[in-house]
Amino acid sequence: MPGRLLQRADDAVMGFVTSQSRLPCPDTNHDGREDCGGGEVGKLPYLTVGLPDARGGRLRYGVLRRTGDSAQIVRSNTDSGRAIPQSTVPGADLAAPPDQAMPLQVTANAADSFVISRVQAWDHCAHVDCAALPQLNHNSMDFCDALRNASQLPISDSHVHARHERELTRNAGNVAYALAAIDPLMPTHDDGSPAFQSPRRPGSGDYHDKVLAVGIDQLWTRLRCGEHYSPALFAHANVAAAARLTTPVMHNHKTQLDIMVELGKAESMNATVAIIDASAELINTTADTLDTIAEMFETYGGWNWRVAIAAGSIGTAVGSTIAAGVAKGAADSYLANAEKYRDQFTTQFPGGFPGEAQRLEDEIVTNARRADMLGGFPDAAVRDVAKNFKYKAAGIPSGP
Repeated sequence: MPGRLLQRADDAVMGFVTSQSRLPCPDTNHDGREDCGGGEVGKLPYLTVGLPDARGGRLRYGVLRRTGDSAQIVRSNTDSGRAIPQSTVPGADLAAPPDQAMPLQVTANAADSFVISRVQAWDHCAHVDCAALPQLNHNSMDFCDALRNASQLPISDSHVHARHERELTRNAGNVAYALAAIDPLMPTHDDGSPAFQSPRRPGSGDYHDKVLAVGIDQLWTRLRCGEHYSPALFAHANVAAAARLTTPVMHNHKTQLDIMVELGKAESMNATVAIIDASAELINTTADTLDTIAEMFETYGGWNWRVAIAAGSIGTAVGSTIAAGVAKGAADSYLANAEKYRDQFTTQFPGGFPGEAQRLEDEIVTNARRADMLGGFPDAAVRDVAKNFKYKAAGIPSGP
C-alpha cells in the first residue's frame, strides 16, 4: 500500500511540474497546501498537487532549493577570449525558479551604429500579454535551466539528498525531489534533516520506510528538457543572433556599392577632363607647329629643324588624346558595372538584399522567441499566442 501511494503521489507531482513549470513547495503547517517560505522539507502538499487522497498529506516530501551556492562552470571570458572555468552562482531553486533561461542575443544592430550582444532573457512581455498568460515568459525553459544548474553544483549535505543504500550516513547525491512513506512506529527519517534514505535500501526488522527519490538528471529526462530547452536556448537563439548580424552587413555592403558607383562617376568625369586637356594640348601643339613653319619660311629654311620637333609634339598630343579616350572608356565600363551590381543588389528582392535580410531576420527571431514562449508543455492558449506572434525589429530600414 505505501508503494502505491508513493507512485500516485509521484504522478501528481509530475503533473504539477508539467502544468506549473516548477516543483511544489513542501507543506510545513500540515494543511495540505504548499508553503513557499523557503524550507526544503515538510509534508507533501497533496491538495496543491491535486492528489485526492488525504493519506498523501502524511508523506514526507523534500524539494531541492539551492540558491547562493557557487560552482566552477566553464564560461566565455571576455578578457582572454577563451572558455575557462569561472566561479559562478547558478540559480537552482526548483520550487521557485525565476525567469532565468537566458540566450545570447544581439540587442542592437542598426546599420549606422555598433552591434551590441548580451546574454539575457527575452523581453516577451513587451510584445505579448504576460499578465493573462504568465507562462509565455516563465515556463519549463526556466525550470529546465534550474535543473541544468543544479546538476553542475557540488554535492551538499545542506540540501535535499539521498543516502547510500549500504553506507547509511553517506550522501549519495542531491536529488530534485523525494517522497517517503514513514513507519510511525519505527521512523528512520529526521524531520529537521534534508536527508532521505536510499530508495534501494532493503527492508529489515528495524527499517520499514518506503522512499521514492527522483534525481536531477532523471527529472531532466522525464521532462524531455533536452528536446526543447537546448534547441530553444542555444540553436534557435544562436541562429537568430547570426541573422541579426547579417542584416547590418547587407546595409553596409549596399553603402560600399554606392561608394563604388560614386567613385566610378568621379573617374569618368576625370577621364572626360583628361580628354579635354589632351585635345587642348593637341590644338596648342598644332598651332605651335604652324607658327614654327611660318618662322622657317621667314628664315628661308634656317629653322627647319624646329619643324620636326614641333611635329613630334603633335604626335605626343595625339597619343595623349588616344590614351585619355581609352581611360574614359575604362572609367565608363567600371561605372556601368558598378551601377549594374548596385542595381542588382537593391532590386533582386523587394527592398533588395538588405530588405530580404531584414525579412529573414524578423522570421528567424520570431521563431526563436516562439520556441522560448512555448517551452515544453504549452497549452492551447499559449500555442495560439505564439502562433500569431510576429516580431519586427526596429531601427533598420527595410528598403534600399
